[in-house]
Amino acid sequence: LSGESSFVDAHTVKVEGASESNTVAADHIVIAVGTRPTPPPGVTCDSSHLIDSDGILDVRELPRTLTVVGAGVVGLEYASIFATLGVEVTVVDKRDRLLDFVDAEIVESLSYQLRQRGTTMRLGEEVKNISCVSGRATAELVSGKKIVSDMILFSAGRTGAVEKLNLAAVGIEADDRGRIPVDAYYRTKVPHIYACGDVIGFPSLASTSMEQGRLAAAHAFGKNVSPMPNVFPFGIYTIPEISMVGPTEAELTKAAVPYETGVSHYNEIARGQILGDETGMLKLIFHGESRKLLAAHAIGTGATELIHIAQAVATLEGTLDYFLTSVFNYPTLAE
Repeated sequence: LSGESSFVDAHTVKVEGASESNTVAADHIVIAVGTRPTPPPGVTCDSSHLIDSDGILDVRELPRTLTVVGAGVVGLEYASIFATLGVEVTVVDKRDRLLDFVDAEIVESLSYQLRQRGTTMRLGEEVKNISCVSGRATAELVSGKKIVSDMILFSAGRTGAVEKLNLAAVGIEADDRGRIPVDAYYRTKVPHIYACGDVIGFPSLASTSMEQGRLAAAHAFGKNVSPMPNVFPFGIYTIPEISMVGPTEAELTKAAVPYETGVSHYNEIARGQILGDETGMLKLIFHGESRKLLAAHAIGTGATELIHIAQAVATLEGTLDYFLTSVFNYPTLAE
């Protein structure tokens, strides 16, 4: 049923469609409403000059200049897309570095390639006010700087789309970011009501969200399933794309885990040269004593596909020796 849903009671949901209203009752309910972009506070711009990560899909022509407020995953994905299309992009974020959960060398490579495409980084800067004057959008920073552009993409986080669900009717409370707390089986505080996907928070990936939904439904119907594994990959679809599985060097150092790294560059292999990708790189991290694969971090063409080899090895607790003795197709990036 397509429409806007809200709880009537713990077993009943009302769905307001475009032309009709329906009421549905069920023994089990799964909340999977996702998130919506967090709106900028106190802004006087129209939608043609100030957009969010949903509204950007309705843009009909490229701006000459674009300011991206928020250097999270979504903000950087769109910043890299527009920069590749020749738009002059400025990225503003109050954090001092990009993607603090990603390997520092990978982020350094992404930053370099974004700057090579003309992107300006304003890190450690906070937006104070956004306004539109004479058909141009202006972002005024706390530091006093003013960035004027044809369009501003506000991408400073997302909020769970729960405001119209009437959660109070069933005694469920979301936090200030609209996230619903769940247990290991994705049950809310009401045992027969489950929640999964972005609305429950980290890791907010399409892949993990789908698996959470499957596990929630399986548990609701008494199926014996294993919990989601801890080893799962992240994919960031910037240009170039980034992917990772396992901890970063900084996390391993903080946990006092002895490790060694191996780094390979796309320009060292035939397929990388054929593709013309001379900036891609792969980093493998192994335990210094057991030789087990701990993590892999990649940036470049096909990174989100290549990472699955490392995911398989890490999940099966494989060691460095797998990579030393295996033969891969030539010429491939996997090699």
